[in-house]
Amino acid sequence: MRKHIHYVTTIILFFISSSLQADNLKVVEQDLSDSIITTKITAKITESKNLNPLKISVSTNKSIVKLSGFVKDKQAFVDALRIAKNTDGVKSVQVNDLYIKKVNTAFTDAFITARVETAVLKAKVLDDDSIPLVGINATTTNGVVTLSGDVFSAQSVTYIIKRVNAIRGVKKIIANLKIKDNA
Repeated sequence: MRKHIHYVTTIILFFISSSLQADNLKVVEQDLSDSIITTKITAKITESKNLNPLKISVSTNKSIVKLSGFVKDKQAFVDALRIAKNTDGVKSVQVNDLYIKKVNTAFTDAFITARVETAVLKAKVLDDDSIPLVGINATTTNGVVTLSGDVFSAQSVTYIIKRVNAIRGVKKIIANLKIKDNA
């Protein structure tokens, strides 16, 4: 009889253990799925020119995505929501903590101008040493960069524009750069 009870107890423990392992496996699978969803959405936000991945937080729990943070305007809000909604595996999207916050354009333009000045220096050092160290001026208004000054070749203009074009936030480049004779 004791042997029979021990046998039954072992079988019951086996089934309980198997059930717990199956539940744990489901939890692990869901956590992995949630992590993949979060990673995909974050990557798409990072690739978007209209969204700042440093301002938007993405979390996923049981395939429900929560976006929080700030976007610059209505279009950015819609873009973030669409990215999350259209990602495979997402059941729903919560945006109660995602807010539209207007960007201080004067500050942003000053930041872009500083980045443009750095880009010109990079172009000089990395692309074309004939680009003058001083004399290339940059101004930014609402994301439109205006470059002025003198360079010694059309290739210098190409290098500068290529570097400036890679700066996040630059909407347009107006190049008033004049090619001077090197002599």
